[in-house]
Amino acid sequence: MKNIMELFQKNIHWLVRITLAITFVVHGYPKLGGNLDMGFIGYLVGPFEIIGGILLLLGPIVNNANLTRLGGMLISIIMLGAIFVVHLNDGWKGMEWQILILTTCLLFVAKGNDV
Repeated sequence: MKNIMELFQKNIHWLVRITLAITFVVHGYPKLGGNLDMGFIGYLVGPFEIIGGILLLLGPIVNNANLTRLGGMLISIIMLGAIFVVHLNDGWKGMEWQILILTTCLLFVAKGNDV
């Protein structure tokens, strides 16, 4: 049982990284076409989502914690924008997922590959 827990502890970060990466790449890709009604901001958000997601995965693969930190920072910026521009008027009920993603990404910013 101890070996299973050690294996789990060493690798659980991959579940979080992969989930965030897939989510942001899938949501960022359609914004690259500019056909969404987001205006200029859509051209910034799409690449940030895609690059941020990829960097979260790439950091530990190439053993570069700064890539993980940068990916976390890009997604954190997007989440701050979503919270303050889109969801703030709805109160807590409108922004809990964005806050959860923001705090998760801030953990990656702070800890790099040592999450």
